[in-house]
Amino acid sequence: MHIEIELIILEIINHKLFKMKKIFFLITLISIISCEQTISKSENEILIERNNTIVSKNFEAYNTGDFEVFESTISDDFTFTLRGELDISGTYTYQELLKAAGAFQSLLKNGWKGYVDKIISGVNGSVIVLSGKAEGVNGEYNNDYIWLYSINEEGKVSSITEYLSDILFVKQLYGQEICGEKKTMEQL
Repeated sequence: MHIEIELIILEIINHKLFKMKKIFFLITLISIISCEQTISKSENEILIERNNTIVSKNFEAYNTGDFEVFESTISDDFTFTLRGELDISGTYTYQELLKAAGAFQSLLKNGWKGYVDKIISGVNGSVIVLSGKAEGVNGEYNNDYIWLYSINEEGKVSSITEYLSDILFVKQLYGQEICGEKKTMEQL
């Protein structure tokens, strides 16, 4: 009987050791699996990254004059809107934009180069904050711009709206002087 009790005790010990080995194995396995998992991106994060890539490609193509690549990034109903009070302010189709860009280039001595300061992307589009460097027919033309992009579901640029300094444009490219004296906030 004493031997039977010892065998039962050994069986219980072996059983507990087996359970402990199983638990240890499961903990180790869970640790390995959790370390190897990658964090998945949300749908919004994926769209934001996509839009950032699209506007970067689009702007770089415009900036380097690669209109074949530029055209590949835009939708069939693409529009470009120049905001402001200039005689050329308005909304253009792609073909009209090409003509307007040519007219703009004719006012520059050595072409225009844009430098991206910041890109802010969302799920429906992006904004590029940039500065431009050029020598206008009437002197240095270093303007600041905001390009507001709308991107459709197919990942194509459907519109760009550009904001810039009208005054600098008129002065440096049209050679017109702005009448009136500059006032400070205290003078207003």
